[in-house]
Amino acid sequence: MFRSYQYTENSYLNYSMQNNLFQQKEIALARQFVEKNHIKKDLQKNCPLCGCKTSRFFFNKWNVDYLCCDECDSIYAVCDENVVEAYLSHKDLLDFRLSSDYQNQITESRRSVWADYLEWVEVRAYRFLGRNKRLTIFDVGNRFCGLSDLTRESELCGRYIAVDSAFMHGHNDMIKSEEADLVFYNDVIKSEINPSERIRSIRGYLKEDGLLFLGARAGSGFDIITLKENNTKIYPYEHVLLPSVKGITALLNNNGFEVLEITTPGVMDVKYVMDDLDKLGDREEFVRYLLKEKNETILQEFQRFLQKSCMSSFIRVIARKAMV
Repeated sequence: MFRSYQYTENSYLNYSMQNNLFQQKEIALARQFVEKNHIKKDLQKNCPLCGCKTSRFFFNKWNVDYLCCDECDSIYAVCDENVVEAYLSHKDLLDFRLSSDYQNQITESRRSVWADYLEWVEVRAYRFLGRNKRLTIFDVGNRFCGLSDLTRESELCGRYIAVDSAFMHGHNDMIKSEEADLVFYNDVIKSEINPSERIRSIRGYLKEDGLLFLGARAGSGFDIITLKENNTKIYPYEHVLLPSVKGITALLNNNGFEVLEITTPGVMDVKYVMDDLDKLGDREEFVRYLLKEKNETILQEFQRFLQKSCMSSFIRVIARKAMV
C-alpha cells in the first residue's frame, strides 16, 4: 500500500464547500427527523468496519450515542437500521436536496473541486489500470447532478451508470456484474449500516483489474477527534459511520480488495476547529493555544502536517479488486 505524502496548496481560508444558509436548512431538517424518532439506547453491535466487539463512548449528539472502536478507532452511531433507512428516504430532506436551488448552489461551489478530482482520477487510473479514456464508470450513491454531468463530459468516461441514487434517475436495471472499469463511492459510507455488504456488491461490479475510488469523512481526523459533538458538520443520521484509516483498510481487505493508495488530503480541519474554538473541551488547551495564534503560515503548515500524516478528516482511497 502506498501512502502519499503530497499536500494540497489550497488555502483553507479561501475554501468553501456550501452556502451556510443551505447547510443550516439541511441540518435543521435532519434534526427535526432525529428528534421525532425514538432512539434505542440499548443497541449493541460490533464495529461495522473491523468487527471488533469492544468500544468506548465517544460523544452524544441529539440524544444519539457515538462509540469509538477499541481496535481501529473508527466512530459509529448507536442507531436502529430501520430508522436510518427512514432518514435516508425522508421526503422533506430529499425534496430539499433535489431542488434546483440546492443542486445549482452545490455545483457552483464545488465545480472546481470536482474538476480537480476527475483529473486526479485520470492520473491514478493510468498508473494503476494502464488506461484512462472512455472507461465504464459506476457511480454509487452520488447525490449531485453537477458531478454526474461533469463526469459524463470528461474524457475519462465512456459509459456512466448511476447506482442507488435517489437524486438522479439511476440505471440499476442496466447493471451487469464485472463490467465497470472504475467505481466511484464518495461520501456515502457515512450513512451505511452494513458497509461490508456494500463493499462486496461494489466488488461484483468491477472487472478483474477494476479500481474502486472511495472518499469518506474520517473518524480519525483532527477536527472530528478535537470537536466531537461540537462539530457542526457531523450529525445523526447523516453520519452513522466515520471510518478511521485503519478501519477503512480493514473493511476493504476483508471484503476482496487490495488497497493501493490511501491519503487524507483534506483542507478544512483547521478551519472547522477555528470556527468553533469557543466550544473546545477543557483538555484541548494546546489546540486552543495553537489556533488562537492565528498566524496563517503556522496554521497552513499544521494543516499540511495533518495531510502528510494521514490525520486529516477526509480519506481518499484507491483499491483494486483482489483475485480470490
